Amino acid sequence: MSRLTMLVALLSTQLTGCLPYVYPTLTYTPEVGVPNPDGSVHAFRVDVDRTQRAPLPTSHDYGLTRISIDTRGTVPSQLELASAIGMLNPFGVIEGAKHERTSFTMLVRLYRPGYRTMEIRAWDKSRELQWLSAPTLGDQERAIDDLLAPSDVDPKVTWWDRKDPKDEKAPGLGLQPGTSSVSQRQALIFAAGEFQRLASSPTAMTPTATPMRERMQQKAIWLRRFAEQSPASATMELSVLPRRN
Repeated sequence: MSRLTMLVALLSTQLTGCLPYVYPTLTYTPEVGVPNPDGSVHAFRVDVDRTQRAPLPTSHDYGLTRISIDTRGTVPSQLELASAIGMLNPFGVIEGAKHERTSFTMLVRLYRPGYRTMEIRAWDKSRELQWLSAPTLGDQERAIDDLLAPSDVDPKVTWWDRKDPKDEKAPGLGLQPGTSSVSQRQALIFAAGEFQRLASSPTAMTPTATPMRERMQQKAIWLRRFAEQSPASATMELSVLPRRN
């Protein structure tokens, strides 16, 4: 549930015996430095709405916005004031969880072709970062997956491993469609282009790389569609994508 939807729900349940609450939160990511000798580094801010519905799993709704980075590799700090919104339903007056809470967090991801994606989390210390090589085609595919990954999940799970949101045992995809904002559409198209670039690389043209090449091509196609259409229709297509072995 988005923060806006939650706020409407809170206002509509004032007289039902539920206990709504709202309070401000401040989220900050520090300025960091990273080698950018050839200007190939891409920085993205990831805004995350995290909803907890105990005892159900936590779900995430998140989008990406590109951040300007100079040739010296300075990634500027990010600061956001947002509201945490919740509702206590201790007596089960209305159907649903006994406690639902939506809060905001933020992180910055750094992507460079041929290297592992790095992440700066809220309230991390300012520091100089160093790139770790992604030597194989699979490592480079994973770097793009990590750019789009939901936060606070098993690191082995990629963005396209997320189950259909109709399955209550697992949260939905969480990644916002391109129709949510211009910046999100641009980020999705960028990631699609990187998958297609890898799929067209000489390494991907070898016979043993055929399954990986086809998977990356399908990811590129899906992301371009997701950049233009609603989450529901794209999620149906997501369920048939081939899985990483």
